[in-house]
Amino acid sequence: MRHWIIFTALALVPVWSLAGHHGGGHDKGGMFKHADLDKNGSISLEEHEAAIQKMADKRRKKFNKMDADGDGAVTMEEAKAQRKEMHSKHMHKEADE
Repeated sequence: MRHWIIFTALALVPVWSLAGHHGGGHDKGGMFKHADLDKNGSISLEEHEAAIQKMADKRRKKFNKMDADGDGAVTMEEAKAQRKEMHSKHMHKEADE
């Protein structure tokens, strides 16, 4: 299972995130620049793995926040509640600007 997760991450992350085509508000190539830790214009395997680990850590944190009852699984209701909370925060942020 672990190998499948690593393979999937290695296959998908460079395509979407590092190329800057994910539409997440970053400037084009922003994730590439962020992953290029030594700023030499290329990403080594170590830099790539560090970027993947950082993204996995962020997603794990989001998952754990969504898992309101802490049972290790996210129900549709928990996901909807989290989405509603994020939408509400976004709306308040826009109103403050």
